[in-house]
Amino acid sequence: MKEFTFDLLFQLLPTVLLILGALVLPIVYTRVIRRVLDSLNGHLTQWLYILFDSYVQPTALILRSLLLYLAFAVVPFTFNDAAYSTILRLLFDLAFTFLIGLGAWRSAPICRLLLRSAQNKLDLNTNNTMGRFFENIFRAMVGVFTGIALLDRLGVPVAGLLTGAGVAGLAISLAAQSTLSNLIAGITLVLEHPFGIGDYVILGSSEGTVEDISFRSTRIRTTDNVAVTIENSKVCSEYIQNCNQRSSRLWQFTLGLTYSTSREQLTQLCHDLSEMLKAQPTVRPETVTVTVDKFNDYSIDILVRLYVTTLPYGDFLQEKSRLNLEIMQMVNRAGCDFAFPTTTLDMPEQK
Repeated sequence: MKEFTFDLLFQLLPTVLLILGALVLPIVYTRVIRRVLDSLNGHLTQWLYILFDSYVQPTALILRSLLLYLAFAVVPFTFNDAAYSTILRLLFDLAFTFLIGLGAWRSAPICRLLLRSAQNKLDLNTNNTMGRFFENIFRAMVGVFTGIALLDRLGVPVAGLLTGAGVAGLAISLAAQSTLSNLIAGITLVLEHPFGIGDYVILGSSEGTVEDISFRSTRIRTTDNVAVTIENSKVCSEYIQNCNQRSSRLWQFTLGLTYSTSREQLTQLCHDLSEMLKAQPTVRPETVTVTVDKFNDYSIDILVRLYVTTLPYGDFLQEKSRLNLEIMQMVNRAGCDFAFPTTTLDMPEQK
């Protein structure tokens, strides 16, 4: 009996050692590879570092799967027959295929590096949607091909399954044309990049700051702090005005002065106002024009037109307020008065 027990334990020894190795060796492997990658971080190109880093955990799991496969393959039991070996090999193939796909899934950030080479044409700093878009496409393709490989290992007729999926996909697309049109419009917005996240845009009757661009809709935050979600198909059909792509803002207004203002006062006021605006650091001096525009029913109108380099809307309003106060003081110093609608009544004399 002792001899039988000792012989059985001796036969189980390789299995036990392999199981212990499956528990310990992947941990040691992961730590060693991490240290090697950290030491080579400054010497490897970034895409190669991302690729190696993405496969550290999957390759450790592959090592564990291999050791477990070998451990169960050398089990000295009577059920270790051909069917057992076939099932064991199938499980290992499925695990190996899945882990290879997992490593490819984790390496999706390489897409951002590929896009960065076209950074002169694509504003990737302000449009993170494009990076997420291509990462999602990459992961979807990895998921599809990994799924096909797993089904092929299981003996599923992949060709017939793909044919059926194509017919089902056609039926679904016909039933969801609106969703499909929004998806296509979202892809168009991502590729053409008429605006990015953080841009202030005008889309038809809606305007505000872009908060998110998804495959179905675009969300903007209005000046009233209201989140407005617009379907991408409607966004593409509108005239898109991207206020962030301009280099300056147009500011045009009219000053109405009373008819008691003399010609000399008007001439001097126009000159002083023009010089004051040109001297402002936030004003493009070559764009400043101050002219006597027209004679209204109750006022002489001075048209002021200029471009301000202050782009954020809140800062622009603050700059307008500051300059308006300067203009008001200048008009008062010139001895002029602002006009307002008046009505004159001629009362007959009492006899």
